[in-house]
Amino acid sequence: MSGPKTRTGIAARYLAYWGFSFPPFGPDWVQDRFFQTATAEEALARVEFAVTRGYAAVLVSGPAGVGKSWFLRWMIEQWRSPRALGIYLSALGRSREIWLEELAVQLGVTRPPGPPGRLWRVISQHILAACLSDQPCVLAVDDASLAEPSLIHILWALTQLTARGRHPTLVLAGRWENHLLSRGHFADWIDLRIPLEPWSEEDVIGFLCCRLENAGRKPDEVFTPEAREAIARLTGGVPRDVNRLAEWCLVAAAGANVRPVDGEFVKEVYDEFYRHLDTEWETSKSVSAAP
Repeated sequence: MSGPKTRTGIAARYLAYWGFSFPPFGPDWVQDRFFQTATAEEALARVEFAVTRGYAAVLVSGPAGVGKSWFLRWMIEQWRSPRALGIYLSALGRSREIWLEELAVQLGVTRPPGPPGRLWRVISQHILAACLSDQPCVLAVDDASLAEPSLIHILWALTQLTARGRHPTLVLAGRWENHLLSRGHFADWIDLRIPLEPWSEEDVIGFLCCRLENAGRKPDEVFTPEAREAIARLTGGVPRDVNRLAEWCLVAAAGANVRPVDGEFVKEVYDEFYRHLDTEWETSKSVSAAP
């Protein structure tokens, strides 16, 4: 019981120390935490083009931590409306049967009794009905590059559903390399690849300032300009790492009674946390590579 209480206490103290109305940074998905960079807006425009032009499948790709999942959630929120069907699901750890059940729930479809094939029939009929009504149908599938082979076949089958020349558009998120999606006939039904890039220094600084202002503080009262530049440089603009390092700096500064955070303090926090992580990563690679 002491562990959770301790973590809650640290979080409460750091929020009180800085006077935040809510945590400005962190790993959890919050819609207003998605920062609309020029790259994200361009990616959204490409998805919209793919949907309106009737493309069957789009792959949003990029390195780990670049924000593929956040982009997918943000993108699908732009599509959900009474006149459009927008579904978000993850493929991670789902069997074909489980994924279809989750899709049925999202569609509001009742699972019929009997073999799994009946559920697929009901789902496909529901999607085809949406296509017949000229209702845009967008299925966002997160972690698609980690999908089981049997689920990949279901995704392919969804792209083949057609009614009056219209069909659903699958927007897949994942890493392209070393996966079924990048090989053989699976690669052939990916109509468009949309790469997501890490943030620029300007993007990182804009994100930090925006989040701090939303939480009720002036950016210069929390991070000096040098600190913001250091966060951008040390994280390489990877959104996941930007969120992590920014929050770690705020927690550490609250404990050390440091205000505002400067560039040197950011470097100290980065070395303490990331050097440890990098050492573990290098050790694990060496062990796995050993004969």
